[in-house]
Amino acid sequence: MQRSTVTNAPVYVGVDTGGTFTDLVLLDVNRRVHTTHKLLSTPDDPARAVLVGIDHLLRKANRPSRHDHPPHVIHGSTVATNALIEEVSSSEFRVSSSASHPNSKLETRNSKPNTAFITTAGFEHTLAIARQHRPDLYALVPHRPKPPIPTDRCLGVPERIAHDGRVLQPLNQTDIDTLIEQLRNLNVTAVAISLLHSYANPQHERRIADALRDAFGRDLHLTVSHELLPEYREYERAATCVVNAVVAPKMVRYLDRLTHELGEANLRIMASHGGTLPPDVIRNAPVRTVLSGPAGGVLGAAAVAKHADVEGIISFDMGGTSTDVALCDPKAVLTSEGEAGDLPVRLPMIDMHTVGAGGGSIAWLDPGGALRVGPQSAGANPGPACYGRQQPDQPLATVTDAHVALGHLPTDISLGEDLAIDRARAEAAVHTIATRANLALHDTAAGILRIAEATMARAVHRISLQRGRDPRRFTLVPFGGAGGLHACRLADAVGITRVLVPQHAGLLSAVGMLGATPTYTFSHALLVTVQPDDANLESHPAVQAAFATLKQQADAAMANENLPDADRLDHRAIDMRYLGQSYEITVPFDHPNPIARFLDEHQRLYGYTAADKPIELVAARWQASGREQPVNIPPLAPRNENSPPPATRDVTVHEGEHQHTWHAIPRDALRANDRLPPRTIITEYSATTLIPPDWHGVVNTLGQLMLKRQDEHHQP
Repeated sequence: MQRSTVTNAPVYVGVDTGGTFTDLVLLDVNRRVHTTHKLLSTPDDPARAVLVGIDHLLRKANRPSRHDHPPHVIHGSTVATNALIEEVSSSEFRVSSSASHPNSKLETRNSKPNTAFITTAGFEHTLAIARQHRPDLYALVPHRPKPPIPTDRCLGVPERIAHDGRVLQPLNQTDIDTLIEQLRNLNVTAVAISLLHSYANPQHERRIADALRDAFGRDLHLTVSHELLPEYREYERAATCVVNAVVAPKMVRYLDRLTHELGEANLRIMASHGGTLPPDVIRNAPVRTVLSGPAGGVLGAAAVAKHADVEGIISFDMGGTSTDVALCDPKAVLTSEGEAGDLPVRLPMIDMHTVGAGGGSIAWLDPGGALRVGPQSAGANPGPACYGRQQPDQPLATVTDAHVALGHLPTDISLGEDLAIDRARAEAAVHTIATRANLALHDTAAGILRIAEATMARAVHRISLQRGRDPRRFTLVPFGGAGGLHACRLADAVGITRVLVPQHAGLLSAVGMLGATPTYTFSHALLVTVQPDDANLESHPAVQAAFATLKQQADAAMANENLPDADRLDHRAIDMRYLGQSYEITVPFDHPNPIARFLDEHQRLYGYTAADKPIELVAARWQASGREQPVNIPPLAPRNENSPPPATRDVTVHEGEHQHTWHAIPRDALRANDRLPPRTIITEYSATTLIPPDWHGVVNTLGQLMLKRQDEHHQP
């Protein structure tokens, strides 16, 4: 009877679909990790790996099938991001020149675009002109990424709204009819509408959207800027709408399949801001998922640090395709200035930085013969050479292959889905690069890792030093399948002296998703000027009206979540800047004096304040969410005094010109307070952790690995 109660209890499953692996975690009735599974992703049909993985996970946990007892699934995915990459990639990519792989290439070709962009006549080139930013400051011939929608599909409509909402040029029905005929001829499936100053008066956008819905019905996905992003900044608003429109067709098909198999009410989607949203919201705004999976990882890392009483962390998520880093002090920072595919996305998302350095990142030689790593990845198919799925005559060496060649990954372990490691193939792939570079095999492998780590170190500096934060004050929390392989060396590179490796490190993004709650964000343009001594902004008419509108939107959204009032949390914020500045600072509006908070932040960020200069209120923001529901971490028992230490086995690892004996220990053999000496390899189902020379560690009472440098005064 008791077994039946447990078996039929609600089942909660977290699913993270990455570029290489799909990770799944199932919680027990006490919200503890009960069962896990890891399998290769299926990029041709991402839903297939998700459904196969859920079925396997339920069987593994001895639970009823999803057809008999549908689980509650929280899902983070790369589908939206991959759809954008496919559309943006407008040229063929070759892994290497004739200096490395003369006969092999990986290609990413642009499919015929199926999206159109509608804007005010005269502004059809908004996406092409973009901003005057120069990411490559010293490039003689700077590369400018092409927008995902070509100019011939950017359509202008004769109309004009002023910045204050006045109608300067009315919209005629004849022009709407002409627009509909143009779209029929283009045979598009998605349209982004972003008219000039529609945030101040959306009536023209609304008329066009209504006409297109009447003309095309469900055959056309519409993204309308005043619905998605009612804020000023012409280019950023247009780009966000375009990203949404580009990814919508593929994302809608994906969600339709998942909801058909799992049920609409049983599926929640992880959003980039760290909360969950129902499928119908994501169908309308799939752009909210461009950092879906990584956001779950940051939540998981923050929860791990909180459990361990560690304040201030840098999360380090290294998977098979990319690395994502974020700073939490103590919580993750939200930003509305993110990017996707080199396009700005002005929607709230966790502030993180992504680089193309993962376990599957491909090593290659540039035309000058220099060794390079990534950003291209071998992905799930064919994957690294050691997976045994590449063509033997044209091996592509990856970061994972370099680890195998050096002995960091023992060949008797499996990588999820019982994927065996083929050391001979890994060495053959690295040898191909080594021969062309005229280097020794192990020197080449070590060089591949150093280059990847240099890329990751720059990412850490991007979210710390470049934002006025000293990384040495923080603890590094590595996760993802490859995070523990590089954590200590990356910490060395940036001056960090403490590394906290969580349980289920390779699955932490899926674990983090299971702790997420329903979260909705709304914004409203203001663009009003106040004086520095206006302490009571609450009484400002424009501010009152904006927050009243946002509250109505938040109440309507949360009404569908069936949350008790005691479990609902609301946060208000306001974007402020000095009049004439180009960028604003977001400060909590529930602060006793928001202007004083703005002045403090301005002083901290820029080193000065202007006491008499007017302040502009740019936008009002509202976030409504539920209370956190963290995944419980059970305590780990210490080792019995009479029990022997964990069994270890010797592994030969190459360090420079020499070989050293390291000790490999299964993680499930560790107990609380166990000491971890230098040159130790911790193996587990989902990840591997290296403790190199000059580092040591201890297992804490929650089963986490706390690693430290031997020399606490280390400087990078």
